[in-house]
Amino acid sequence: VEDDYDSDFRHHGSPLTAVAGQDRHGCVIYMGTFSKSIGAGLRLGYLVVPSELVNPAQTVKTLMDNGHSWLDQAVLADFISSGSYAQHLRRIRHTYLNRRDCLVNSLHKYFGDVQLSGLDGGMHVVWHLPTYLPSAEEVQNIAQETGVGVYAMAAAAAHDFGHKEYSERNLVLGYSSVSEKHIHEGISRLASALEKTSRGD
Repeated sequence: VEDDYDSDFRHHGSPLTAVAGQDRHGCVIYMGTFSKSIGAGLRLGYLVVPSELVNPAQTVKTLMDNGHSWLDQAVLADFISSGSYAQHLRRIRHTYLNRRDCLVNSLHKYFGDVQLSGLDGGMHVVWHLPTYLPSAEEVQNIAQETGVGVYAMAAAAAHDFGHKEYSERNLVLGYSSVSEKHIHEGISRLASALEKTSRGD
């Protein structure tokens, strides 16, 4: 099963080829969602299955549908076939890239030479905290006290439980739903709060 998470948002280089695109033996079930690209409230996704699984997949969908609106599905299908969805993706990719750049520039401005992962795509970056800052959990708590949302890797929905040091020294910073103005203000407030904490204020 391949969950092509955040594949719509690649900022640099060519899109990565899905495993399903290289599957010549009908072994891969490919899945995705429109909740990231259109909105979480839509709650629509898709499966691409080998031909022999089409009928079983349709049966399972019927059993699990729980009254999902046929109208939402029909409108989305029209949105895709008309080319409007592709235009929408191009627009939000540009917006997200600008927000990512704003986040990176703000971190450099207030924290100097920062070490980041996840810059090539997605809707968040991971900040590998320098040793002079507190643990990721402490930074998360300090940030929340100032109204800024950053999250320790250990608090994320998925992380490697086997590498405690990695989860304790890394923050997840999302940028897709935050304006550039608020991104800059948030990092500025976080920097001020951390400086006060280091002074013991």
